[in-house]
Amino acid sequence: MPKAMKAVAVRTLMLALVCATFTSTARAQDATPAPRNAMPTLTNPGALIPFLEGTDVFFSIRQDTVFEADIMPHLVAYQNFTDLVDITAQTRRAGQAGVKRFAFSASGTPAVRIRMFESVSSPVRTPSYMPRGNFQLIWARNVDAVVTKALSGRTPGANEVTLWEGHAIVGHHSNGQDGCFWLDEARIEEECVIVAPVEGERQVNKKDGSFSTNYVRVGLNYRRNILDEDLFAKREWGFRGDIEYHPRAWMDEQIVELYGRTRLELAATIASREWSWCPKRVEATGGIKAIVGHPDSVWPVVVTTQFTCFPTPMGGWGVFIRYYGGQDYYNLGLLDNIQRVHVGATFNQSGFFRFRRSDDK
Repeated sequence: MPKAMKAVAVRTLMLALVCATFTSTARAQDATPAPRNAMPTLTNPGALIPFLEGTDVFFSIRQDTVFEADIMPHLVAYQNFTDLVDITAQTRRAGQAGVKRFAFSASGTPAVRIRMFESVSSPVRTPSYMPRGNFQLIWARNVDAVVTKALSGRTPGANEVTLWEGHAIVGHHSNGQDGCFWLDEARIEEECVIVAPVEGERQVNKKDGSFSTNYVRVGLNYRRNILDEDLFAKREWGFRGDIEYHPRAWMDEQIVELYGRTRLELAATIASREWSWCPKRVEATGGIKAIVGHPDSVWPVVVTTQFTCFPTPMGGWGVFIRYYGGQDYYNLGLLDNIQRVHVGATFNQSGFFRFRRSDDK
């Protein structure tokens, strides 16, 4: 298949997915509605750990790529967040040892990032392998007031629950290649040596060059949730701060002075489910990341903004449009400064904060 036709076919498939999502919204609205906080499905099975990112499949409004994907499955080893949001159990605790305010989660994320290029045979070249371990401590404030009102039988009204979350992440990022990092080098007896004259700036070997780093990230999330009478958040806003550090000894020596080993990020989010045209979740986010020790060829900061709509309460699919500007996030593109507009589909099961009852199915 010619590459132009292949690109059209892939993007048509993605647009079909978006249209199918909106079509399912219409069918869901025609059906008899269930309570808004009791609608689990096979793809939305109940309480999930907040502040973990979703899976994205998207294309850029430009011609050098066909599509990209950030695949982020989260495998939970232990969590007790479901105990915190179980209003039935919380009302029992209120008369005994007191309500639960803290939760802990430990999970692993075998993440993969891929990019299909607009070239002969449309290769998916040097995928990013990004496994990591996530450790989260969550503090929920104002739970006592919500439980007290639930016990008294009064309508909760516009209750608020705020979540503070601290996290620590240990992660890896590599592309699984064994070639030399620079295009003018070749591997001789496991060592990369220059084999071609260097004229002008050295070029990165983007076909099979090796890229590998490991990092530690610590950060804080804050989220303020406005609850309705069903103890289901209808609006939220919050912010996030992260510090990411790549120890010198944990990186390929070729990229130590090029990648930017310390990264500081601030982001903010606002979301609502009060819009009839997008009843599950409308979300706007923005963030800025400062790269300490960045290469001269890229901006000192990365800027992102995103608008997302989850149009159907059945499942976790949504659509988004995003602007990204700054250092290329795709392994061997670390010396490239890019500006892209992404359009695509996302899958994220976390949704809005809500209390559940033990007998909810």
